[in-house]
Amino acid sequence: MYRFALAFSLAIMVSACGSAPVGNDTLGMRNRSVLTMEEIQAARAPGRNAHDLISQLRPEYMRTRGVTSMRTPEPSTATVYVDGMRYGELESLKSLPATQVIRVEYINAADATTRFGTDHVGGAILVSTK
Repeated sequence: MYRFALAFSLAIMVSACGSAPVGNDTLGMRNRSVLTMEEIQAARAPGRNAHDLISQLRPEYMRTRGVTSMRTPEPSTATVYVDGMRYGELESLKSLPATQVIRVEYINAADATTRFGTDHVGGAILVSTK
């Protein structure tokens, strides 16, 4: 009886430690920090730029993060990187055609500072192009 109870308890603990299924778009779940090629192609309109595309699909990437320093009273926004190179501020996305964009990712201020150095208090938007 003791062995049966031990085996049953062990089976319950092992099954409880199993991982949950990974969310995907078919279940309505997606990673909000990544804008995928499928989402971009579905929303793309001729003549649009990357700024308009991101504003429509992930407006939270574009929002200001508030005043972050006493020295610089203006609100901080994300810094843009295109294919790993610093591209500028959010307005620079207006010069990038949406037809060239294949992936967009937002990383928070802490991760952006770790990856690219200081001056990323608004995070970073990483754009991959064709």
